[in-house]
Amino acid sequence: MPFSAENITEEFFVTLVDHFNLQNRDTWSNRYLSLMDHFVPTGPILIFLAGSNPVNSALIDETTLINEMARELGGALFAFETRFYGESQPTADLSVENLRLLNTDQILADLAEFVIHLRRNVIGNPFAHVLVAGTGLGGGLATWFRVRYPHLTDAAWSSSGYLNAIYDFQEFSSGWAETAVQIGGQECYNSIFVAFHVAQNLVEAGFERLMYDMFNICEPIDAEDRFDVAYFFSVLMTSIEVYTLRNGDVLEFERVCGYITKGEFGTPLEALADWFNKRFEEDNGCIIVDVHTSVEQFLTADPDDEVNASGARQFLYQQCTEYGWFFTTDSDLQPFGERVQMELYYEMCRLIFGEWITTESMYRGVVRTNDLFGGNSPVVQQVHFTNGALDPWRYASVLSPLNSYALADVIPWQLAGADLRATSVENDSQELLEVKARLKELLESYLFPANPRK
Repeated sequence: MPFSAENITEEFFVTLVDHFNLQNRDTWSNRYLSLMDHFVPTGPILIFLAGSNPVNSALIDETTLINEMARELGGALFAFETRFYGESQPTADLSVENLRLLNTDQILADLAEFVIHLRRNVIGNPFAHVLVAGTGLGGGLATWFRVRYPHLTDAAWSSSGYLNAIYDFQEFSSGWAETAVQIGGQECYNSIFVAFHVAQNLVEAGFERLMYDMFNICEPIDAEDRFDVAYFFSVLMTSIEVYTLRNGDVLEFERVCGYITKGEFGTPLEALADWFNKRFEEDNGCIIVDVHTSVEQFLTADPDDEVNASGARQFLYQQCTEYGWFFTTDSDLQPFGERVQMELYYEMCRLIFGEWITTESMYRGVVRTNDLFGGNSPVVQQVHFTNGALDPWRYASVLSPLNSYALADVIPWQLAGADLRATSVENDSQELLEVKARLKELLESYLFPANPRK
């Protein structure tokens, strides 16, 4: 693991494998990172939640806003790894039987034990003020922790947090399309629309072999298998979406749109194929678009397997059982055709995790999550929500104030994560500078309401 110049150390604390089974008192060691360089005895505890990713020092190093806050507040800074991700493995493997212990309730109970551990054993102050923060799933968990355990945390910060569980997340692709038009122009949207619809029509007309000839895929599409066809189009769709969003730079939209519309190719489909082939050529020389081959990559229970080390099997399990957030083409306001529907994701969940997965169980899991935590209208205070105005994930978040103590900022011309970086007068827009200043002021007032530090 890369460490910064600051003294970030890797630590572990012991907690229960199953917090809700009195007949099972087995324990395990949960990993976290610690930075005590800025801590003073009256300072707060600041915890950044890694969410669905392995913990990494980049979450709390000197390039981050939460590190900046720790310096200003004299805080002890920590990064918390979610159970079953990274090296935080409560069981021997990631079998379906063991993954039943991977759910929001268990994660929040781990975090509750972690706060108690820090107060008692690390800080030595059982009344230390606590902030929890995160982005993506981590932002959702930070908010939900404030909902479930308000006595253990004084403040929460959700940066582009996933809060509203959504079974069919069709808004993601329509939100992506909005950003593509704003940044890349209507011509970009039109070219992608034409490329996908021509490809779709060719497959439906029996010319699926052309897709194999044009795209660098490992084997021809089986046009008789609707799941194979749907998976092919889902790979094309998510390749563009994920690539343009991968580093939080809106200029990626300009670059991708410019490549596809620059006029060097005979048709938009040829332009899309050339872009796809150049950007996603793997070591074996081709891209897997066969759904059954893809499913096989998710079947191993070994935590050290490449897919599992990245957290992909674990997060998919949580999507199938709690959150949804599956990207589909069910909206009419997106350019990716109509072939990526929920039945693809249901089939993948069933093949990977077992016949006990049904469309009803997936839908009920999403409903339960929102029933427990309030979706994008949680009853909560002393939380601040930040989102990028161009981030498609904003449709699963909180975009307007919930009350006087749960405000929200939507940052113009930003994707996810702009507010996570340390303040930079040279690089931050005026709007972003104002959001960061307001965010720090609000969180400090939540941490120290009776005696604000000035």
